[in-house]
Amino acid sequence: MKLTTVLLSIILIAVLFSPACGANKPAPTGSPPDKSTITEGVMTTSVDNDSKPTSPVKTSFLIDTPAVYCSFKVNGVVPEDMIKASWYYVTGEAKDHENELLNETFTVAASDVSSYYLAFYLDKPAGGWYKGSYKVALSVNGVEKLSVPFSME
Repeated sequence: MKLTTVLLSIILIAVLFSPACGANKPAPTGSPPDKSTITEGVMTTSVDNDSKPTSPVKTSFLIDTPAVYCSFKVNGVVPEDMIKASWYYVTGEAKDHENELLNETFTVAASDVSSYYLAFYLDKPAGGWYKGSYKVALSVNGVEKLSVPFSME
């Protein structure tokens, strides 16, 4: 009987202090780390079929510009990734519209490549462009990756 008690005590101690119990293992997160990036963000008035600028890259546009494009390169995306452009009027002549969200555009990542150019555009608003500073915040899955500033004069 005493031998059985000693054996059970040894087994119990071994189980309690065994690394296999998981005490030192990190908890699984359920999703792989985000490796996506957005680079080469520029503003222009036209893009080609590959979403690269065809007109000069600018940081400032005239208020009669019919549309502005934000061209950029996405890297490390997978088909489930959601890419978003959020267009903001930041500051300028329209003080009551500062930091106002003008538009949001979404798309899903391409399924065949993980690195490519993409472009979003914003047409001139019905009431015209306000003079001032703007920005396009580019994000992947809700995480902002790049902000591209521009202005209207």
